[in-house]
Amino acid sequence: MGTQSFDIADLCVFDAAYLREVIREATGAVSPAVAGIALHGAAPGLQEQVEQALPPDAREIFGRSLRHEASLEEIAAARRVVLSLLFWDITYWKTPAEYHRLTAGEEVHLGALDFGLIDDRIVLDAGAGSGRITLPIAARARKVYALDPAPGLLALLEERLRRHNITNVELLRGVFRRIPLPDESVDAIISCSAFGPLEVRGGVCGLNEFYRVIRPGGRLVIIWPEDPAWFRQHGFHYTVLPGRLCIRFATLADACEACRRFYGEAALRYLEETRRPELSFALLGMKEPRDLCWKIVEK
Repeated sequence: MGTQSFDIADLCVFDAAYLREVIREATGAVSPAVAGIALHGAAPGLQEQVEQALPPDAREIFGRSLRHEASLEEIAAARRVVLSLLFWDITYWKTPAEYHRLTAGEEVHLGALDFGLIDDRIVLDAGAGSGRITLPIAARARKVYALDPAPGLLALLEERLRRHNITNVELLRGVFRRIPLPDESVDAIISCSAFGPLEVRGGVCGLNEFYRVIRPGGRLVIIWPEDPAWFRQHGFHYTVLPGRLCIRFATLADACEACRRFYGEAALRYLEETRRPELSFALLGMKEPRDLCWKIVEK
């Protein structure tokens, strides 16, 4: 996954708040020292944008690294690290329509929603993106809060809600470790292919925020978890739902474009041979999105 090309200049798409999220000493984030090396030779405006966004301790480390001499090889290596770690983040912020095209093709087993007991309840869709599961949740829940940090994805979701005349969804801009909701304000939390063990993707801090905003006895459901073992260690049950799923696009052109940007040449060749807008998850070396980790939150 992740074949689309980005450049270090693409860090400019992030606002200050999100730069503080992704450039810090945390698992899955870019360390300020590496960011400083990567931004050698970048536009002065971008260097200043990043430096001013960081808190004082990270700003000092970043500044020293930025002004310390580095070879071309060191700069290139640092840029590869930054762009690898932030590939999906840049995708969400810079090319949200392409990400929506990708997720629109990936079938998710919506039977996972049953584990949230969401009917006529207040539900948080954590990491909503462009609404992969927001719309199915909204069809069953009384109210949905759709949380995501990327403005472009939320704009796409807002347009989809308007087009489908869905009025029970409220968009929230925010990250897992700072959810803009009061204590015990939701009955269930669903997160699909978004929340994970890395600190930059939630981690323990994010779990604690989930526990804060959910009511006692509420259900927390992680669909398509990246590391089920980590969730088991934190008291979750693991379930794999029956059936087969595939990646199915509206048109062959959409499928080919998604392969060029995200899936790679082998998948593109497969489409060119079959002439059908479908791929198996196995072809891409991915598990099917029909597993989940879930728990009842007792307080």
